[in-house]
Amino acid sequence: MRLIGIATQHRMPEGPMGKRFWGLLEPYLEALASQGLAYVLLPPQDPEALERILPHLDGLLLPGGGDVDPDRYGEEPQPRLGEILPERDEHEIYLARYAAEKGLPTLGICRGIQVMNVALGGSLYQDLEAQGFTEVQHYQKSPPPALAHRVSLVAEDPLSRIFPPSFRVNSYHHQGIKGLGAGLKPLAVAPDGLVEALALEGHPLFLGVQWHPELLRGHWPLFGLLKV
Repeated sequence: MRLIGIATQHRMPEGPMGKRFWGLLEPYLEALASQGLAYVLLPPQDPEALERILPHLDGLLLPGGGDVDPDRYGEEPQPRLGEILPERDEHEIYLARYAAEKGLPTLGICRGIQVMNVALGGSLYQDLEAQGFTEVQHYQKSPPPALAHRVSLVAEDPLSRIFPPSFRVNSYHHQGIKGLGAGLKPLAVAPDGLVEALALEGHPLFLGVQWHPELLRGHWPLFGLLKV
């Protein structure tokens, strides 16, 4: 059984024990388990520790979460920038660069696709609506399992193994891919042209998607791609 390392999300609990909590929302675990994958959580830690752990993994998952610090791609923060957490940025960018360099199969979801792009030198729209993306609702108001806009595939593999040329996705993000990182190519776009999926050319699987497949059982085969 293949072992997938998952970068953790964070929460601040209420009450006197007000220390940051590193964990993961359950749907990611359910989606991985549905594809016969084992998993281990990877909270932020020293690179020296990660270097001992990562060679034992068969794949990596970068989940959703808050905004990436625009300083990571050379921009000043705009008024609608959301919460950032430098510790998480540093951790996940390290993981993404390691995976890109070592050929470790990696799936990035929502924030994850943005981290992958920034890790390879790309940039982000800090707020889509403020930066001219007003024709498509990228942060839908309806909870799961409702779907939002359509995406269209613009390149074959790996998504074309699972999805038709055009299909609907859910959408819970206000940032998006701007300039592509080195070696990355778009796989799918929204009706307004925003990149909704990308991959690293020449890599076994360095795939990012902007929607949340963990919330859509019909999209769980995406996680099975980590068995490459």
